[in-house]
Amino acid sequence: MNGTSQVPPAAPGAPPAKKGMSPIAWIGIGCLGLLLIAAVSCGVLYYMGKRALSNPGMTAAKMAVRMNPDLELVDSDDAHSTLTVKNKKTGETVTINADDIKNGKLSVKTDKGTATFDSSSGQGVNIQATDEKGQKTTTTFGGQGAPQNLPSWLPVYPGGTVQGTYDTTNADGRTAAFTVTTPDASTKVIDYYEAQLKSAGLPAEKSTYTTNGQTGGTVTGKSADDKREASVMVSTTNGNTQAVITFTEKK
Repeated sequence: MNGTSQVPPAAPGAPPAKKGMSPIAWIGIGCLGLLLIAAVSCGVLYYMGKRALSNPGMTAAKMAVRMNPDLELVDSDDAHSTLTVKNKKTGETVTINADDIKNGKLSVKTDKGTATFDSSSGQGVNIQATDEKGQKTTTTFGGQGAPQNLPSWLPVYPGGTVQGTYDTTNADGRTAAFTVTTPDASTKVIDYYEAQLKSAGLPAEKSTYTTNGQTGGTVTGKSADDKREASVMVSTTNGNTQAVITFTEKK
């Protein structure tokens, strides 16, 4: 249904995680802070001239754990550079490999599965998670450019600049999002994506708004078999139009 409203939609953001998301993914995401702290600690140790340490990565990781009052160091194995850490609030434990930290990676193992984080490429963070049932989830945050292998029915807006991405694939299918910025008018961007969805056989619903000198709107569409779904949220401020595009493809 097309229409015009005076109230803009809620501020766009990353798409919510699906209810079926593997618990190991959430546990692992929480460990990213540990990765960052440990990386900083490694840098501090280096600049302090602590080169005599036999395993600076382990030393930094232990330091990171002890700096966090919510974590407890349960066990450590210097020979294999692994630490077992307990979250005091939840009682859950994880095992991490400290050697990976200095290379921009982190491996996490729990009773719910395993997860590996990799930021070594400089193109965002890639997370590979496997739960206790062997089901795999791959998630990528950040990086340059749009998500890889975008569906033909939902391309990047012509001439637009992609600022951020989110892309996750599991046994159920794929959900991804990216943000495009362009100097073109919001109405032009909205009309473009409405046409894209319609040409792909997805009935499109469009709404627009104008308030306090800002313009924007949304375009949404879903296939008849519920296997393809897309949402485009558009807003314009100070001459720049931003569109947050989210799509889902189910298997």
